[in-house]
Amino acid sequence: MSTAKKNQFHHYIPRFILRHFTEEPRKGEPLGTREPRGKGKPRRKGKHNEQTRRIKTYRVLDHSITPEDVGRIYGEHNMYKDIRLEDCMEFEDRLSKMESSAATFIQTIMAGQDISLTRPKLEDFKKFLTIMMYRGESRRGQYVNDSFDPPTRMIIRNHMRINNIANLQDVWFKNLQWIIKTPVDDIVEEERSANIGMAEALVARSVANLPMDSLSAGMRYEGPINILELMEFAIMFTNFVCIWEAQEGSEFILTDNSFGCYEKHDSVVVHNFFIISPKYAVVLVKRSCMIPPGAKRQKGSWSENIHANPEVVYANKNTRNMKTGMVNPELLSPDDVFKYRRIVVPKQRVWFVNSIFLDVKNKYISYKSDGAMYRTLKYYDRNKKELFDNRYDYSILKRKLFLEMNRTHST
Repeated sequence: MSTAKKNQFHHYIPRFILRHFTEEPRKGEPLGTREPRGKGKPRRKGKHNEQTRRIKTYRVLDHSITPEDVGRIYGEHNMYKDIRLEDCMEFEDRLSKMESSAATFIQTIMAGQDISLTRPKLEDFKKFLTIMMYRGESRRGQYVNDSFDPPTRMIIRNHMRINNIANLQDVWFKNLQWIIKTPVDDIVEEERSANIGMAEALVARSVANLPMDSLSAGMRYEGPINILELMEFAIMFTNFVCIWEAQEGSEFILTDNSFGCYEKHDSVVVHNFFIISPKYAVVLVKRSCMIPPGAKRQKGSWSENIHANPEVVYANKNTRNMKTGMVNPELLSPDDVFKYRRIVVPKQRVWFVNSIFLDVKNKYISYKSDGAMYRTLKYYDRNKKELFDNRYDYSILKRKLFLEMNRTHST
């Protein structure tokens, strides 16, 4: 059996997003670290090489700030180690098509154009974000290092036994394969059926005077992927999309754990963040947090002014009942169009989101401007005792930024 080629580098934050954090090389400045051309080999014209673009990055372990090559950061070498080459190629081909579509949509956000997606494009966009999150170092690392809590490990091992899967890497990849091939409606329906089965198992245990054990109920699921991942994916796909624009004077940052990082309220995930540039973030919002069309916003609510329902143009004008506002699911069409607007979020909200990223153990922190990064660190230091759990110390980075800002202003 041929397996995936070694020494390949696969990004878990797309390179077209990393490029938004870079600056164009100054005139006369070398573009990057590619090996020099051999004699007689002409320089390629008219196409800028993305791998030579640099992203300003703080390396947390050695406390250094370096301009990193976007072609060699926020990714993994040999991500598909020990996976069949044919399976890898098929998956990457499907993912490449999704990435191309996502890049086009994100470019419309960046360019200030009208933001709209058809229903299938919207589903593919949410699926692409979710897959990239799942390919991330922290999520994939759980399977590489078997770093699950005991109940999760039991459910995954049971899934492996039922489906005759030999190792955890295969579980991770088979989850990805199924998700990328399966229509969103089928994924949501599979999750609904799984929940019904778990509920029936809990009722049966209750009738038999056994403890209401959700772990035992989860162990009864015999579907195509791990039940825990299925439930998370289904929730992500039914979440609403919002486009956040950072208020002037603030910028979003990137870290190796930021893509898909979440915010909780009362132990429930309400936001998953996908930073696409220093200025913009795509946010997947839990459905219950959204205000139904026509309903009044509760003044002073924590979610006030940071969520906005899309304007939906239905192909069939009878899809939404004008009196009740209810939607007939049987009349939904692939030609329905979702139109989004950019929501300008206050600086404090941008700094709060950045601080969520900072309160996770990271290897890399990337940012566009020193001043914006410095203001984020000031916010984190002021609020970490009250709002955050890990309360990491970034005093060295803060001092480096302060000195660099002073040096720049004095010249």
